[in-house]
Amino acid sequence: MLNVMRDNLKHLKPVLWVVAISMVAYLGAYFSCGDKSGGVDASWVAKIDDSTIDVRDFREQARRMDEYYRKLLGQQYEQLKGQIRLGSSTLSQMIDQRVMLLEAKKLGLEASPEEISRVIHESPSFQDANGKFVGRERYLQLIARAYRGGAPAYERSLADQIVVQKWQMLVSESTTVSDREVEDLYRLRNEKTAMRYVLVPSADVKTSTAVSDDELRAWYDAHLDDYLKPEARKIRYVVVERQKLADGVQVTDDEIKKYYDDNAASFEHPEQRRASHILFRVEQNDPEGKNDALVEEHAETVRRQLENGGDFAATARADSQDPGSAARGGDLGWFGKGQMVPAFEKAVWATPVGQIAPVTRTEFGYHIIKVTGERPAGKTPLQDVAGDIRAQLRVRKAQERMQAEADRIRGEIASPADLDAVAAKEGLTVKEATVAKGDRLAELAPSPEFRDTVFGMEPDTVSSPLGVARGLAIVACEAVVPPSTAPLDEVRERVATAILNQRARDAALARARQAETSGKALDAVARSLGVKAEDSGDLAPGPVSLPGAGGPSPELRARLFADDAKVGDRGVVVVPAGAVVYEITKRTPFDAKAFEAARPKLLAELQNQKSEALLQSLLPRLRERYDVRINSEIVKQFDS
Repeated sequence: MLNVMRDNLKHLKPVLWVVAISMVAYLGAYFSCGDKSGGVDASWVAKIDDSTIDVRDFREQARRMDEYYRKLLGQQYEQLKGQIRLGSSTLSQMIDQRVMLLEAKKLGLEASPEEISRVIHESPSFQDANGKFVGRERYLQLIARAYRGGAPAYERSLADQIVVQKWQMLVSESTTVSDREVEDLYRLRNEKTAMRYVLVPSADVKTSTAVSDDELRAWYDAHLDDYLKPEARKIRYVVVERQKLADGVQVTDDEIKKYYDDNAASFEHPEQRRASHILFRVEQNDPEGKNDALVEEHAETVRRQLENGGDFAATARADSQDPGSAARGGDLGWFGKGQMVPAFEKAVWATPVGQIAPVTRTEFGYHIIKVTGERPAGKTPLQDVAGDIRAQLRVRKAQERMQAEADRIRGEIASPADLDAVAAKEGLTVKEATVAKGDRLAELAPSPEFRDTVFGMEPDTVSSPLGVARGLAIVACEAVVPPSTAPLDEVRERVATAILNQRARDAALARARQAETSGKALDAVARSLGVKAEDSGDLAPGPVSLPGAGGPSPELRARLFADDAKVGDRGVVVVPAGAVVYEITKRTPFDAKAFEAARPKLLAELQNQKSEALLQSLLPRLRERYDVRINSEIVKQFDS
């Protein structure tokens, strides 16, 4: 997972406890199934088939989450503890990690001694002031003090993390990002418009509430699409699963060397630095800056403690509010200029290797930064990237093997009638579904290619292999279920409401246009309507929704973000709750040159987001494959 600084994305999610609370319904069902309590004195908190989650590991992870929420929520934490359900949410994360590890091992994925060694040698926790590995003896001493079970347990944990990451890469192979999505993200972050506006609510305009049968019928006939049940496809399908074909995939040293030589340019790097950081976030809604000042003071205190000999990596693991890097002792890896936000980059390049920079403020919060290494521009040695190349080639080989097998099976299916016989011969399971375009296909977690292809299929046709989460699906379309319109009697109330709403909007729009055509300044227009002109602040080119407007207005968005929109433009548009008279006061247009420079980073960010979403949709299905037993007595202690 990319860290907070490199992605320039990990803004504080709107109050993380809301996310935890939203999991309550799921957790309640999950932890009430297959529950065979071991009691408070048992050594295990969960068993997933024959794999056990040790109660000591659970308690340690719950303690870290408790500290994190306590710092994040402050005084509110005690009130919200019961809703967060610390024990259940902690164990859910640990079970997910264990399930992914078990799935990875089914595929034969492993972490080599070289990969484990490389992670250890590159960790700032085990490097001296010059960025060199401290040596085996010192490493063992550090681990013995900080990690229960010493080096063997620590290295087993590292191996598991590496294996899970490889599995995640493999599963996420089918995710794709379109050029449109990349451009939309850039526009959302960089294109801005601000305006002053006057809202004319339709609720303030009196209109008739009587609706005749003739009006109902006329509206219904003119808006049949609003009452349409969408077209669907009745399909049967099989999935050629990745995990059954990837076992035994090997990559030779010669193949790694050839890839390295063939892609030599991609291993060239500019001057780089390596740094670790500890992040303390600030509240987003803090107009007087009180929280900001407290966080800055706390960061200064922690920095002084580190300057006086404190353990930077241990402090980062315990205190940093950047979860991605905290697990690595704050390590952000190697990066060049232009990869971090400006204030962070300036601090890193102004600080000698081995030293800690002054507390630095960025849009993410306050950072304590330790510079752990530097290297000049050059080419990364083969031994430093061999593990990554091996993992990449293994994923590619597994994908190629799966594609070849799926193509072979597809070649044996001349028509949908052949699907059952071929599936039986190949040991595949045929499943059925009736799906419309808006349906969520949780069992498949399909790619856009899957959706586009399936909803373009005609009856009695068979698709080519299509990417889904578990591998490649071969789909037979049995029938097209045509769209149908709900009869008027079934939607009479909806039609009447639509008529009244439109009537009120039309009246508000007429009133707003009459006021705007007076030629008066916007404040004078507002006074004539008996309301006050408001400032929108900076708006991004997503759905534009104003307070009291009843929701987004596509027409207002189109006006504000048209290519020729400029400061001083005025107009009147309808919004769900009435009408708006607006005047553009600020405009930052789309910058094509800057977009091209930012494209690679945005593409990687979106791919990471889609991979995360795919994994989250897939995990509930994967859990169903395992016998999960929960020691509820221990979990309840932490939930309460």
